[in-house]
Amino acid sequence: MRLQPYSLFAAMALVAALASTPAAVRAQPAGTAASAPAQAPLATQAPGEWIEYDDLTVTPVVDDVSRDLAAARSALANKDNARAAASLQAAARALQAHADRIVKLDRQLAAADLMDAKAAHAKIAAAVRRIDAAAAQVKAGKIATVAALDKAIGKAQRANLESRWLVADAATWYPVSGEPQRHFGAAIEAYAKKDYRAAAAEVRKAAAYVRLEAARATGDAKQDLDQAGAALNKVAAALDKGELKAKDELNKTFAATSHALALAHRARAARLWARKAYDEAGYELKAAAAALDSAGAWVGAESKAAAASAAAGARTVGDKLAGGGVWARDEVAQAFKSLGNGLNELGRAIGAKHKATPVDLHA
Repeated sequence: MRLQPYSLFAAMALVAALASTPAAVRAQPAGTAASAPAQAPLATQAPGEWIEYDDLTVTPVVDDVSRDLAAARSALANKDNARAAASLQAAARALQAHADRIVKLDRQLAAADLMDAKAAHAKIAAAVRRIDAAAAQVKAGKIATVAALDKAIGKAQRANLESRWLVADAATWYPVSGEPQRHFGAAIEAYAKKDYRAAAAEVRKAAAYVRLEAARATGDAKQDLDQAGAALNKVAAALDKGELKAKDELNKTFAATSHALALAHRARAARLWARKAYDEAGYELKAAAAALDSAGAWVGAESKAAAASAAAGARTVGDKLAGGGVWARDEVAQAFKSLGNGLNELGRAIGAKHKATPVDLHA
């Protein structure tokens, strides 16, 4: 029987007021009424624009940096060097703003997060310098083609660009958190039609989002996402060559990737909770629940039902935390526990390397 994953997660944008409203207003413990009514996130369309490189790597256009880079490439292709240079400079300044945010990170972050932040800042700074240099060359007419621009910036710097995702807020990452699942579903459809190159393209798009999530993760979660991204690229290469003959291989890879995404979101939710960033933790819990749901769907009907049951509580609590509802600490603790148990049960079924770490909200 053909598996049908969640074809499109609710890709939701946060309301504009989310960034400016204090967390104490948006999320309240039980017994305290929220001082303002919660507003539902607005639905958004999936990103439709991609930056495509000669090595088959793709990057979604989802934020200010990627939009400016896409604009620079478009202008250069149209031989408008002045506009291309200006767009590159804008990308560098937007990227610098991300680096500045990392410097201002809360000093109560865990040691692992701080080390990750320092490494990300160094990578972003290197990317800013490379983009600024490319802008100067474009303006001087020394770079005249998109291919030459890609060579000037370099594959390593493109990877460094993804470090900005470490400080991406929920308004940026949450609306696209379900995108890997959408592309997984599209890949299965293309595979059924024997359009293997189209299936490979969809898998690479999913891998692009996994790379961004890996940039936000630390420790075991990052390792799992890095490995998941590599596995997706391997599958895409096999599809391109027509060498992947069993759909079960796709299902297995998609299940493992979804499981890794759920673990990463849950781990980040725990870190955000410890910092009392309850609204952001809520969005991470919602994303973890959705990814666990999908992981179960890729494994089979029985696993799908078990995953859905384990994810239900986390989704409900995530809605309360993110939407400014009333919640109780024990309720949140149970959500983390249920989500962790579900992830570990599914992990045993798929041979996952790591388990969900216990979370003590009373510590």
